[in-house]
Amino acid sequence: MFAMAAPILPDQVDTWRAWMTEVNGPRKAEFDASNARHGLTGHHAWLQANPDGSHVAIVIQDGPGADGYIGAMAASEDAFDQWFVGKVAAVHGMDLNGPLPPPAQQLL
Repeated sequence: MFAMAAPILPDQVDTWRAWMTEVNGPRKAEFDASNARHGLTGHHAWLQANPDGSHVAIVIQDGPGADGYIGAMAASEDAFDQWFVGKVAAVHGMDLNGPLPPPAQQLL
C-alpha cells in the first residue's frame, strides 16, 4: 500500500473534482486498464478541505505495483498515463519526473 496527501493548488479544486469525475465516468475503462497495467488492485482518492481553506487529495494505492507506481507512470508512454501525469502536474503542481516529497510515514 502507498499513501500520500497531495496538496491541491488553490485555484485547481474544481479542476481536481472534474478530473475525478472523468476517471470515474467516461475514462473509467482507461483508468482501470492503467491501474491493472501498473499492478494496482485499488486506487482511491479523497478530497480534504483544511481549516485554512486549502485542500489536499488523500491518495491510497494498493497492489503489488503500488510502491513503484509513480515512477512507472512518469516513464510510461501510454497516452492515458501521459494525460493522467499531466493532470497531476496541473492540479497538484508535482512533476512526477522530478523530485517528489518523501513518502508518508506511518506512525499509528
